[in-house]
Amino acid sequence: MTDTITTVEMDGEFRICPACGYEDGFHSMFRGGPARLQWLFICPACHQIFDIGLTVPGPGMDR
Repeated sequence: MTDTITTVEMDGEFRICPACGYEDGFHSMFRGGPARLQWLFICPACHQIFDIGLTVPGPGMDR
């Protein structure tokens, strides 16, 4: 799997892989540190990583 992250602009829904056309959704992964986690999506078919701009508080942050 490549560590290249592709930024995607949301347009209604993000279900189909823009790299290979896989149509059944994505796996999730999280990357980050104590302040925030970046919520990324991995295509199960081609393994490309996508960023749609979602972040969540890090494990030590108040919610």
